[in-house]
Amino acid sequence: MSRYSRISTIWRKELVDILRDRRTLIAMVLVPIVLYPALMLGSVQAFELQFSLLRQECYDVAVQSGEAKRWLRRLIDEDPARQELAEGMTAEQRVDWAQSPEPPAPETQPDVPRERGDQTESVRSGVRQKPPPYEIYIVPDVRQMVTDGVVHIGVLVEGPLPPIGMGGSTLVALVFDESETRSNIAAVGLQGIFERANTKIVESRLAKLGRDASFIHPLAVYEQNVASPEKMAGSILGQIVPLILVMMTITGAIYPAIDLTAGERERGTLETLMVAPVPTTDLIAGKFIVVTLIGLLSAVLNLLAVGGTIYLGGLGDLLTRGGDFVFPLEALPCILLLLIPLAVMFSAMLLAVCSFARSFKEAQNYIMPVIIAALIPAVVGVLPGTRLEGPLLVMPVANIVILTRELFLGHINPGAIVWVTLTTTIYAGAAVAVAAKLFGQESVQFADSASIRTVFQRKFFKPLATPTIAQALLILALVYPLNFFIQQRLMQTGDLVGSERYYWALAAVLIVLFVALPWLAAKYMRVNVRTAFRLERPKVAAIVAALCFGCSTWILANAWFVVQDQWLPMPPQIKQMLEHVIGWLDGSHVLVVVLLLALVPAVCEELFFRGYVLSGVRGALGKVAAVLLVALVFAIYHQSVFRLVVSGALGLLLGLLVVQWRSVWPAVLAHFMHNGLAVAVARPDGLQPLVERLGYAIGEDGLPPPTSWIIGAAVLLVVGVLLCLLAREREYPAKQFAAPAVQSETASQP
Repeated sequence: MSRYSRISTIWRKELVDILRDRRTLIAMVLVPIVLYPALMLGSVQAFELQFSLLRQECYDVAVQSGEAKRWLRRLIDEDPARQELAEGMTAEQRVDWAQSPEPPAPETQPDVPRERGDQTESVRSGVRQKPPPYEIYIVPDVRQMVTDGVVHIGVLVEGPLPPIGMGGSTLVALVFDESETRSNIAAVGLQGIFERANTKIVESRLAKLGRDASFIHPLAVYEQNVASPEKMAGSILGQIVPLILVMMTITGAIYPAIDLTAGERERGTLETLMVAPVPTTDLIAGKFIVVTLIGLLSAVLNLLAVGGTIYLGGLGDLLTRGGDFVFPLEALPCILLLLIPLAVMFSAMLLAVCSFARSFKEAQNYIMPVIIAALIPAVVGVLPGTRLEGPLLVMPVANIVILTRELFLGHINPGAIVWVTLTTTIYAGAAVAVAAKLFGQESVQFADSASIRTVFQRKFFKPLATPTIAQALLILALVYPLNFFIQQRLMQTGDLVGSERYYWALAAVLIVLFVALPWLAAKYMRVNVRTAFRLERPKVAAIVAALCFGCSTWILANAWFVVQDQWLPMPPQIKQMLEHVIGWLDGSHVLVVVLLLALVPAVCEELFFRGYVLSGVRGALGKVAAVLLVALVFAIYHQSVFRLVVSGALGLLLGLLVVQWRSVWPAVLAHFMHNGLAVAVARPDGLQPLVERLGYAIGEDGLPPPTSWIIGAAVLLVVGVLLCLLAREREYPAKQFAAPAVQSETASQP
């Protein structure tokens, strides 16, 4: 039986067992299809009903004198909105009037939009247009009565009451308790009454002067909402759906993750399962597929339930206050695509955490920190005004939440979709590798005292020649966001921006994150540093192949950029920003520029990507898959969609050098020459005069390199590839480097 057949058998068997459980079906099907629509519709309708009832209540108003009471009473009774209610309306008609939407805008302003979306603001607008009934009382201390809750609101008139036929104004203070709902409603209703009374007095004064309202309102300003119904619907969905999807993806995977780990241990079937003639990786792969599928299924069902509730259940009309609501169906395929790496990441995290639990109850306790950890970035993503840029572009969960909201708004940015999907895939891959590593440890599988501490204690690590895929992907997932965040911070540091010091700081960051951190991780995890980083002395043929790559790739890259600019042009603002940042080194010596932009990145990036990471993933994925994966990660690391093809192709060539010649130094040389030549030929104090004499004009935008240069570079590239392919690959014996580590560790033990 092949490996894929074993995995298929395992996941199909586990899936059938899970789906036979009535609790799973209830949690996956009944909840999203029945309870969530009922919850959403019920909550909105309850909100509307509650405020309609509050608008019908009579509110108590406190004033200080009989004169103020008579004035306020007359003002309320003469209010046009209250007069409409009082004239010949039955009790049922008054209820219908209170529950109906606010009156339409005047005919002179037909395009004034009604407030929508925010339920609280809509209710405040409705109360202002249709104030509730008021009962007025004379009290000695208005503020104290409102503070004690005896009355809902107080009105303090400072100075004489405003006469219609004279100028001047009177200060009127509304005293209310903002923490009390009824006090707020009473205040909003009185504000509407005072606004209309103020307008009426002004019109009367203007009439006495023979003027109309346009005399004091030279600009009649009104709003026109240009947002389409699809965009308005997307704005509402973007506030609701992303957070629900995150929560439902997690909660859908919780039960199967617990049942397939802690449940197996509690039932006593884990030991029997582990002694079966099936590799541990196949076993964890089958369980992982089940958890991921159920998490995805739960998220999709919830997405359909929420969409159906809003689209078919009339919730969209309630949320838009009667406006047009068009469900943005074109956003669903992209959102479903984003759910896949998200479900993979959460499923792996849950499997890893639940592997430590000895019982179902203990696993439930371990799940809570995972949920909280997922909610924190999710809440950051739903905050108003957040944009998919800077650190949020690579922040797990938050980037998917923001991108989902943008998709609902109709902002389909292919570049953002690619970056968010790829970065989430990196995190998901690291989580899967860690889950497989933890599930395969005997201390986690069988020991009753298994705990997180045993996983990180150095004495439990076995000496290895190369890091495991879990260790490599874990360090990769740690380095990638740290590098992004630190670089963003350096760009905002005033002392560094605009000077050479920024590049020295960037070089220090590369050395710490790409060399020191994996080196310390290798030493702590008892991994042989020499084989982990491929520090073997290179052969002469490997050096020749590296020289071929280094002398040719920068020319071919420039030719490709000219072709790429025809279908994927770089925006002018991005090009100007890059030129501006590179311009910080204009006053530096060319050797310093080559050191900072070529040598340091070449050494650090190759030791990390083609050294530590490639040696870690190759053992599990094989030579071809490992080179492809590391090349893709290397391309993503450069954080530019315009360099994605060039960086990925360069990563493939450098990976080929390392796996065929078993040394990282040829890759360092080729990488250094690629960067160094590209930098040197662009500077007048470098190689620019030489290449111009040879017929290569530098600085002419839109022109490819001369044909002779392209042909020569292609020939060199083919020669380098042939040298690599003809090399006889000879892997290092694992015991050659593992044995000394074992002896050293054994000697150090008491």
